[in-house]
Amino acid sequence: MHRADRSVFRRVILGVCILGILAVCLVAGRYIQVTMQQLQDTHRTIYDQQLRNGFVAMNDAQRLVAILQEAAWQGEVSPEAAADFQAAADFLFVRIDNLGRALEDGASADKMMISIGQLEQVQALADHLLATDFADLSNTSIALTQRSQAARRALISYLDDMQELQYRISVRQSDAIARQQRVVWGTLICLLALAVVAVFLLYREVRARGASHLAQQRIRHLAFFDTLTGLPNRTSFQDYLDTLLNGRNIVSLLLVDLDGFKLINDTYGHAAGDAILRHVSAKMKRHTQRDRAFVARLGGDEFAIIVQTHDCEEISDICSRLIAEISEPILYEGEVLSTGASIGVALSRQMHPEFGTNVDSLSRFADFALYASKSQGKNRFTFYDKVLEQKYLERRAMIDQLPRAIADGSIDYFLQPKVDLHTGRTHGFEALVRWYRNGRFISPLDFIAIAEESALITDIDYCVLRAATRDLAAHNLQHGTRFAVSVNFSTLHFTSQRFVDTVADALAMSGLPPGLLTIEMTESAEMQDWRAAKQIIAALHHLGVKISIDDFGAGFSSLAYLRTTIADEIKIDRSLVEDVETSDRSRFLLDSILDIAENLELAVIVEGIETRQQADIVRAMGAQTAQGNYFGAAAPKHEALARAQAEKPAPAIKAL
Repeated sequence: MHRADRSVFRRVILGVCILGILAVCLVAGRYIQVTMQQLQDTHRTIYDQQLRNGFVAMNDAQRLVAILQEAAWQGEVSPEAAADFQAAADFLFVRIDNLGRALEDGASADKMMISIGQLEQVQALADHLLATDFADLSNTSIALTQRSQAARRALISYLDDMQELQYRISVRQSDAIARQQRVVWGTLICLLALAVVAVFLLYREVRARGASHLAQQRIRHLAFFDTLTGLPNRTSFQDYLDTLLNGRNIVSLLLVDLDGFKLINDTYGHAAGDAILRHVSAKMKRHTQRDRAFVARLGGDEFAIIVQTHDCEEISDICSRLIAEISEPILYEGEVLSTGASIGVALSRQMHPEFGTNVDSLSRFADFALYASKSQGKNRFTFYDKVLEQKYLERRAMIDQLPRAIADGSIDYFLQPKVDLHTGRTHGFEALVRWYRNGRFISPLDFIAIAEESALITDIDYCVLRAATRDLAAHNLQHGTRFAVSVNFSTLHFTSQRFVDTVADALAMSGLPPGLLTIEMTESAEMQDWRAAKQIIAALHHLGVKISIDDFGAGFSSLAYLRTTIADEIKIDRSLVEDVETSDRSRFLLDSILDIAENLELAVIVEGIETRQQADIVRAMGAQTAQGNYFGAAAPKHEALARAQAEKPAPAIKAL
């Protein structure tokens, strides 16, 4: 066979291999898609049609009881309460009808029929109350409570069966995943075989054309060098540092991160960012000759410098010169651009025996020192030392202990009272997370940032929600009170329906009336998806839960929150209150926010009240509710509840 014929033959076989790869991918992808769709349909049928109807029906029945109990406590049924009772009865009728349709579809059992029967008794008594204009309110309130509790027990039994069914579905899902794993492995093997053949043919074709040597050089350069700056890349850096450490050489690692680089990229475009990176790289290349250093670009705007010395004065001189040189402005298309640099330094002699002397450990320590430079104001360098090492060990210990703390109940909460400024009495609380660690409670300032970085913040938030609703509901039931509770949630939660389901579950399991729960949106975190957030907030309102905008006036977009969200109240941040006694500007801002809230018919809570004079001022401005250490610092839940239960009306706060 002639060379040209062999070339054509190789191309044909290469084309067949590529088509084979595409065919295998399409078949495997279609199989996985069909399987996953079947699993999703099964799960959706069980969960959406039955479990959710059960939980919501339980909540509707509890809502009827809550309205009637409040009316019995007041001695009469107001028109507003009667309207709410009518609406709740209508909702319950719809839930019973939905459960009945699920029964017709064959998706239920005997316990579901019992649950429907109990709910119908609740519905019948509610209709009777409406028909008789709430005659004999006291006795009918007790009867409705008893029937509601019977329905609740039946529903819980039924929902337990449904959860068992969910478990069996999970087993089937696991089996399906195992089958998919086999399909994926088979697909990978086929693809690998086809890819090997294709690469072999391609290699032969390139070699036949006489370009093999040039291609190999290009591949090697791409594998070990950064194409933009010409500096060694992360792979070269790791190989070189690993060689030095294994040879027990003296090593100092400098991690360099540019300050303000993202702003340049966003403002002037990526071409300007590339110009900055080339400028910085040119400055750094000088150190490879002057200081016998190895310089690499690790990715983005992060660089590494390896110097074989432990002389701190020499390293400090390198860092100072580097920061000064990087800060020199450059001219780009008529614009003067400049950036700074933060540097973290770690010495191999400082490595803790627990971690060993290796690339990963030294890099982590240098990165921690870099983080310290960033947090201390940027445009500086920091050596990793014993103090930072202790902080690092403590931080690592917290990361290791947090999952166990969530599981064993060490994550707890304190309660801080919310006080009526006119009566001085507590009407609710804010639940503030605490961690009982090493024999003492520690503030969230010490661990929340770590929890967010390790993706444990969601579990912590849900843990506090379930515990707070359970405890407040139990206290109210035992003592005949109606204390409300608010729980903080980051705006990151307002993107998933799971959040709504979790709130509904917490209310159903605790028995707390939805109107006594407030979800506080922490406004210091910027909202990413307004459309999704509005849907989540609407669903929470449908449950009867209140929505509050926390830290109002201290975050990214206070007025945007008022314009785009359906909030019930705002919490004015303590930063607007702390100097209200002496600053006319602060009083003007606070008064303006109160006027806006009044015009939008929003409730207002002023937090951070520390003195009597501050309380007098905000009350004179028209604020109704306040929170702060003046009225009571955050305390363990039992202590805070007992103090509120025993309190007497405080002296009226004088008007200015």
